[in-house]
Amino acid sequence: MTAFYNFLTVHRPPPHAMAPALAGALGVKTRDVDVATEYTEETGGRNWDAPVLCTCDSVTGDLALSWDVSVSDAVATPPAEAEAALRLAARLGTTVLYPAQERPPSAYWAAGPDGTVARARLLEAAGTSDDTSDGGGPPALVVDAVEAAMEQLPTARVEVLAEILHEERVDTPVTDAFAAATDPQGVAPAADPVNRAREALSLWERMVRRADAGWAPGGRYPFEQYAEDLRTRDRLEELAGTGGPEHERLVRAVAELDEMFRRSTDHDSGALLGNLTGSGSEVAGRGWWWHRRPAEPPWDR
Repeated sequence: MTAFYNFLTVHRPPPHAMAPALAGALGVKTRDVDVATEYTEETGGRNWDAPVLCTCDSVTGDLALSWDVSVSDAVATPPAEAEAALRLAARLGTTVLYPAQERPPSAYWAAGPDGTVARARLLEAAGTSDDTSDGGGPPALVVDAVEAAMEQLPTARVEVLAEILHEERVDTPVTDAFAAATDPQGVAPAADPVNRAREALSLWERMVRRADAGWAPGGRYPFEQYAEDLRTRDRLEELAGTGGPEHERLVRAVAELDEMFRRSTDHDSGALLGNLTGSGSEVAGRGWWWHRRPAEPPWDR
């Protein structure tokens, strides 16, 4: 098989609509798609030679159906799961969830039929299990929260999913270069100034690169985390002023990231942050990075 997809849909489409919709989402002919439920498998009515095989199982709660899709080598260029989910949502008029790459098992993406895409936190209701062999019935799934309002998920809270932010892969080439030059063997003790500088530099670079990329991929970032990142920049200022053999490399690394931060923010004399932190004009006495604001703040305030 060349591709696998795991979808969850808010609605259960009529059986006659499922194969054509999946075919359109994957760019194949309807005749190349075999869609079956657990009942179809029991009667032996599957076309196991079809290039696209889909098995659907019932779920309850905020969602209705689970789709496990496998695509054979006969399909030359199957779309990415995110694109396939958007296409399927548009064709069926239902919101489609699919797993995110991050580590938490609750991390999902939700694609709405209107084209809205948002991160989602998916939980299993207490007292249910995804093992239905004991006759306990299908699992009850709850979409606990989303990062953007989804019309077909009205009970989900709208909030930034902080646990996913911590797991997101963000490249940190500036920090990597600093670490390679100052501690190439990675043996510096945790309290060593080199290691403390590396950790602070990594945190600052992760935020700066998110800001430079328009807060991709989700477009959102909690203000509390943003303020903590500015305090990390405060620590970098202190570390850069302590001297030591790593001093010049740290100053250059920080300067490179600061330039990126300036590109993605606007100067406002600290008005926004003074208001949000409740410190008012006291922000004026802090580092220049407190005097800037994201061009489009990625939090709800």
